[in-house]
Amino acid sequence: MKRSVFAVALNHRSQTEKWDEAFHQSPYKTPPKTPVWFIKPRNTQRQSGDSIALPVQQQTFSGATLAVVMGKIARKVSVDDAPAYIAGFALANELSLAEESFYRPAIKAKCRDGFCPIGDVAAVEDASALDIVTEVNGVVKQSWSTADLHRNAAELIAALSDFATLQAGDVILLGTPQERIPVIAGDIVTVKARGLPTLTNLFTDQQNTQTQPDNHPTLFALGLNYADHAAELDFKAPEEPLIFIKAANTLTGDNRVSIRPNNLEYMHYEAELVVVIGKTARHVKRADALDYVAGYTVCNDYAVRDYLENYYRPNLRVKSRDTLTPLREQITPRDAIPDVQNLQLKTWVNGELTQSGTTRDMVFDVPFLIEYLSEFMTLQPGDMIATGTPKGLADVKPGDEVVVEVEGVGRLTNRIVSEQQFEESLK
Repeated sequence: MKRSVFAVALNHRSQTEKWDEAFHQSPYKTPPKTPVWFIKPRNTQRQSGDSIALPVQQQTFSGATLAVVMGKIARKVSVDDAPAYIAGFALANELSLAEESFYRPAIKAKCRDGFCPIGDVAAVEDASALDIVTEVNGVVKQSWSTADLHRNAAELIAALSDFATLQAGDVILLGTPQERIPVIAGDIVTVKARGLPTLTNLFTDQQNTQTQPDNHPTLFALGLNYADHAAELDFKAPEEPLIFIKAANTLTGDNRVSIRPNNLEYMHYEAELVVVIGKTARHVKRADALDYVAGYTVCNDYAVRDYLENYYRPNLRVKSRDTLTPLREQITPRDAIPDVQNLQLKTWVNGELTQSGTTRDMVFDVPFLIEYLSEFMTLQPGDMIATGTPKGLADVKPGDEVVVEVEGVGRLTNRIVSEQQFEESLK
């Protein structure tokens, strides 16, 4: 069973050549120094043979790629050792709408239902120079070689496992060329490569809520969803929700520890109300949105600002590191919260109140967020939405105890440890 699906942007030479001039200008100012990661959530995942509904009146592009599938737990794996952690490879199609910017998370372009079919896994003796061929209705439309990637599978495993513990079944998509193939309803797209099972999907205009049989809910998170927090970081409040996805490796529980990486200048907490979806939600209207909520909980969405780059902000090195999202397991039923937009959020560091705000100040409230997400993707029971944090951030260091609380929902206690302290605890 495939678990988390990580993808990397700008890993093909044609992409970086195309974007090089733009990356020396505002808002980027400099090309990326590290891999640009994003996540394909469970609603995107399909198999070979599945039909995929295309969005109406929006051009969809096929992005054939190679996926590496992990065979065992991988944490801080070296490039030389990485091949021993690989279960095999599979063909994938990283579908997307047109990509016009890398500055903000492209969730509406990348995370629509069915936008990540993945084929069957097989062993490949040498994936370093594999030709990936895309056929549309039996006609070859593209052929490219993995030799043109900046980083190969082993290098990507090493880079990702440096901050995210990978599990058996986790998948890494190795990237696509700049040129993508436009597809329309009625097209049959087949992806081929020597030694691998083909991946074939029919594209249709029939919307459905097909889901994958897994137990790995998606945790969506909001950036800059409190106007005072945006101002605190010298940003304007966004005109559209800045939604990104948290990987499973980042989650931990109440009364657990979170790791502060070495040689940092600034790592801060973020007290957040979390909405838990209770039933399948697609094309939900704002007036009905709360009917789809099972309840609420609390998380602390730590961020390491030293690692922030202006690509797919906030990136995984900032937001999806191991242990950086303590989440309260207990869910407070929806009916126990009469007004979700009138709750106090507070944070204490070593007993001192450092953050205080109210859900009244959300830029985008809970009903809007459910309506917004369900317009282009299917939310499934157990999916969660972390709704952002108010102002009042502060740096936290090893030894600090951090308590976050949402009025009526609950509180969450967490302690910061160094990398050395965490490694010692594993022995």
